[in-house]
Formats: sequence, C-alpha cells, structure tokens
Amino acid sequence: MDLKLEASKRSVLGRHVRRLRAEGRVPGVVYGHKEATEAVLLDGGEFRRVYAKAGRTHLVDLVLDGGRPEKVLIKEVQKHPRHDGPQHVDLYRIDLKEKLQLEVPITIVGEAPPVKQGDADLLISLHAIRVECLPNDIPESIEVDVSGLAEIDDAVRVHDLKFPDTVTVLTGPEEMIVKVQAHRVVEEPVAEEEGVEGEAAEGEAEEGEGDEAAAEGAEES
Repeated sequence: MDLKLEASKRSVLGRHVRRLRAEGRVPGVVYGHKEATEAVLLDGGEFRRVYAKAGRTHLVDLVLDGGRPEKVLIKEVQKHPRHDGPQHVDLYRIDLKEKLQLEVPITIVGEAPPVKQGDADLLISLHAIRVECLPNDIPESIEVDVSGLAEIDDAVRVHDLKFPDTVTVLTGPEEMIVKVQAHRVVEEPVAEEEGVEGEAAEGEAEEGEGDEAAAEGAEES
C-alpha cells in the first residue's frame, strides 16, 4: 500500500499558525536523515485520510512543493484537547538502509474462554512493543491471540510472541501483555446488621443515661 502526502514549505510561524488551522490546514515539521529541519504545511483532510491508514508504522511518500518524493514516518501528532483534530505534525525522514527504533501497536484478536463465559475480565497491560528493524521490515501491528487463555491468571508475555529474524524486540521479554483476571468481588454492607447494631448502640446509650440519672438522684438525696 503506497501512501502519498503532499506538503508545502511554511513561512508562517508562532501564533500566526492559528489562522492556518482555521483554514483547514495543519502546520508541521520534517526532519531527520542528517538534513535540516523544515517547517511545512499540510492539507488537514488529506493528512487525516493518510494518517488513518499509515498510523506511525507505515512509510509515507512526502512530496514537498511538487518535488521528488521522500520516505517519511509520521512521528508525532499533536491533537486539539476538545475536538481531537490534528494541531501539529512531526514527519521523520527515513533512510531505507538504516535501522530505526519505534513502537509498534498491539492488536488483540480472539476471545479468552473465561471472558466469553462471563467469568473473568481481560486485563491489557501493554499496548505497544518497541522494536528495531529496517524501514521496510516494520510490522504494521503485532497480533496477540488470546483464544488460548483457558484459565484464570493465564497470560501472554512478550517472550511468547514470534517475530521475524529481521525484527529485534527491545521490550523486556517478561513484560506482560494481557492476562485473564477474575472478577473483583465487592462486598456490600448488610443493611439489617447495621440497623441491629444501631439499635443496640442506642439501647446502651439509653441505659447509660438512666444509670447516670439514678446516680444523680442518689447524690441529691
């Protein structure tokens, strides 16, 4: 799947980029591969379409001002806190002959029998695995099949996964990815017992008051 993203060089900087965002464009920078960092401008709609397919692991052909395409990764996307739209984008130039390190997202597939039966919950502890490889060997995602987790406390750890020889895993092998966890039971207080205890406490208080009154009467007499 070849993805292309067109951009133009950007001269508007600082607070003035707000006007560009209002026009539906997204400011960004492109850097890496021992070249100078350049400020760029992207069409907001086109970027969202490409990002939905590429994520942060798929190579994209960046065409800057109609020039020659260069391979980049979408390194970072800053989003608006309210409407979740892209506010700024970092694009990283790639040398196809140089290895790089990055986070590859985990995709959970299948269903653990205890979870399917309603006897347990699926606890996901890890959402991405850090790897090192050449750009053309980057996995788009890492699938973790949980259908074999048949018992409570069964888990999948990083060392349980299989990776091609072209990919070096940097995340610790003992890191837990997902686990079948028993439902947490929350004990609720019994209202009747509380009522009985309250009545007993009130009775003791009344008896105490009666004893005090009797003692005061004896002193007066």
